[in-house]
Amino acid sequence: MPEPIIQFREYQRPVFDDNETGVLVLHWSRQIGKSFTLAAWAVDRLLTRPGRLVTVLSNSKDNGQEFALKCAEVCRKFDEAKKRVIEQYGLKDLSTSVEYSDMRFEIAVKVKGRVGRIKVLAANPRTARGFSGDLILDEFAFHEDSAAIWDAAEPILSSNPDFLCRVASTGNGTGNMFYRMATEGRFKVSRVRRSDAWRMGVRIYDAKTRRPITPEEARAQALDKASYDQNYECAFASETGALLTHELINRAVNPDGVIIDGDAIPDEAAALLSDASREIYFGGDLACTHDFSVLPLAVKEGSSLRIPFIWRIRGSRLPAQENFIARVISFQSVRRAAFDSSGIGLGLVQHLQDDEGHAAYGWKVEGVNFSTKEPVSRRVAANGHRGPMASVREIMATELVGEHEDGRITYPCDAVMRDDIRKPQKIRTSNGRETIAAESTKTGHADHFWGLALVVRAASFGTAWTFDPVVVAPDAGAS
Repeated sequence: MPEPIIQFREYQRPVFDDNETGVLVLHWSRQIGKSFTLAAWAVDRLLTRPGRLVTVLSNSKDNGQEFALKCAEVCRKFDEAKKRVIEQYGLKDLSTSVEYSDMRFEIAVKVKGRVGRIKVLAANPRTARGFSGDLILDEFAFHEDSAAIWDAAEPILSSNPDFLCRVASTGNGTGNMFYRMATEGRFKVSRVRRSDAWRMGVRIYDAKTRRPITPEEARAQALDKASYDQNYECAFASETGALLTHELINRAVNPDGVIIDGDAIPDEAAALLSDASREIYFGGDLACTHDFSVLPLAVKEGSSLRIPFIWRIRGSRLPAQENFIARVISFQSVRRAAFDSSGIGLGLVQHLQDDEGHAAYGWKVEGVNFSTKEPVSRRVAANGHRGPMASVREIMATELVGEHEDGRITYPCDAVMRDDIRKPQKIRTSNGRETIAAESTKTGHADHFWGLALVVRAASFGTAWTFDPVVVAPDAGAS
């Protein structure tokens, strides 16, 4: 019995053998054979499917060349194994049946007269649109504009069930598409930590003495433990910018919720609003032209808020939006509503509150001026704020993040909303305190984030929730 062409480790073999999974994500430690495993898989696709094209998008020229060299190494091993079989069993020379040539960034394999290729290309959205066959995204967490690359590649993959995709990388923080693919549960994930590989025979050596050591010893020697954990133990370095991480959002997303583009009230929403026994809250961030008016409807269930519907309106004149809002808050089930009155929403809010036509329910409406200050909430005080007052913006952002951290809010979410609610950023003040109400002016107005924050505020009015305002006396640490 001939020896196997390649000796795979226990964690490598399932990836090499998998020719059925459409998208497989490899979240592997560094230096445990990730690229070699995929190179072998790519060569096997050419051998078993003559004429196949496998496109590899690499994050750098050097890494791309290394991947091509690994593919060439696999081909050479195949040639050597074939020759051993021929010599051992006296078979006819089959050298004309399978041929390969390696160029700098391309491997060509001729099988039964048909030439298949492994093409290694620079990673960008343009090249992602140009492939037709299997796709390997190597070190995908380090690709520039990874979201755009996936956006370009996904339609091609979904057009043919025979096209397979392998996405491989170590971690690189949480602000990239690889993090989402590895953590959101949409795709099959192969996750192999250095400690897992070590138990399966992969050796680790001391940087100075070169003697074998354990993963625990290697981590103890690491100068940066967070970096070690990300490189070797499949952790993701924590974000320092976005208030709402992908992890917090993933926990809050309710796939049964609905985002409604426009101001229609579907039957399901009308039925919910018509149930007077419900405790419902409404609110949102208002816009008229370029930005969205984002208006979530929240149902209080115990100490949690479930948001089954979010209305997202763009390009609608304020009178039309006022009519829609008036229809919603006129239901007896709606207890309170809060809207941004910092800009164009001021007139709308005042009209809802004062107009005689809305007198029966205008009292439910609160206008929130983001530029004002209020007594700090318990959460803001616990977050290190010094002094009795804080900006409304900081208070609302703190409360929304806190509801996510406590697991007490759920809502529907799509790609537009996910991107938008991650726009508000953390900043560090001159006295070293971290405030969480700042927002990058380059990334828009975060309409969805503030829409959620406003409905949380509406639901907190007059209740004993943990985020009701409390006053901190000046001598309790005022600066």
